[in-house]
Amino acid sequence: MDFLDFVYQGAKAQQPAGHAKSPDAVRIDDAMMLQQLMVILTMDGEIPILLQIGHQIFDYHSHLKMATGKGESEKSMYLLIDALTPSIGNMRIRHADVITISLNTKAYNVVMNVNFMEQIDSDVLKVTFPKEVLIRTEKRKSVRVNIDSTWNVVLDVAIGRRETFKPTLENISFGGFYFKAPKQHPRLFPGQECTAHVIWSTIKLDTKITIKIIEACKARGAPFFRVHYAFEIYDRSMQKMESLVAYAQSLHLQRRNDFGQQWELRLNKKLHR
Repeated sequence: MDFLDFVYQGAKAQQPAGHAKSPDAVRIDDAMMLQQLMVILTMDGEIPILLQIGHQIFDYHSHLKMATGKGESEKSMYLLIDALTPSIGNMRIRHADVITISLNTKAYNVVMNVNFMEQIDSDVLKVTFPKEVLIRTEKRKSVRVNIDSTWNVVLDVAIGRRETFKPTLENISFGGFYFKAPKQHPRLFPGQECTAHVIWSTIKLDTKITIKIIEACKARGAPFFRVHYAFEIYDRSMQKMESLVAYAQSLHLQRRNDFGQQWELRLNKKLHR
């Protein structure tokens, strides 16, 4: 049992009915436990996070790491996060009444509310240490992000040590992805484990991860497969895959923001004619 399991199971024994109308959720508000929890969550380096600013419907992406002020008292604790993407979030976060951070481990979803404190430099934001966190076993539903063919994300799939093929990555989420296989491909079936090699030179990402086939189907006359990540521990490869998803979603959000700004500009021009 790892530390997060220990924390969750201990809290669940005291909160059998759950918390916040969620039967699988528990609330952690013990200061010492929170400090230990943050150390464990960030001990392997930065961890991908999603942020919701106020009541906005869009999520922003960043990475979380822990830091302390002078001493280690509860009042001196704070968190550091990387600059947000899309970048407009770095301005909006300054005036937010509340900022909700959500992150996933292998088995849990961890949610906390924080407040903006200051920007340390162009790439780092300082936020308050959470007074409590919510831990639940049911992860937040993963949003699937379509992969644009112009992004040149390369996917290779290996079955054992001899058979490999190059499918087309169609969409991806924090839980798995969906790919189109070439017409001539090795036999694939639900439950089968393979090794995926993902390369995206734009963000200098190159990683291998074990995947499990969960669904096979045909669309437009072509074979398609849906897979889940089949990892034993939440390791660096999973962090890289989550970074890929976050960056891909940020590109879509940026495109949407650009479209909205162009639409607003055209509207203003019409109104001032």
